[in-house]
Amino acid sequence: MDRQVGKSIDDPDVYAVFYRLRQKNAKPLPNGNMQQQYAAGRNGRCELNFEVAPLTRRIVRWTFDGKERDCVIETRSPG
Repeated sequence: MDRQVGKSIDDPDVYAVFYRLRQKNAKPLPNGNMQQQYAAGRNGRCELNFEVAPLTRRIVRWTFDGKERDCVIETRSPG
């Protein structure tokens, strides 16, 4: 997932686009960026959040929230 940082949120290779995740919410953050929230993992029970810079639409950070059995997400780069 760390490889998503720096990509455009609209890039066809971005996790949320590639896996056609359902967007649950989008909200402005106090720092001016936007948080885009997606249903991910098994049965959509994992909450995947991307923080996106509004002018460039680049992902600057990501987080997830959910139980380990629901969130099967690679959290670090291989190697």
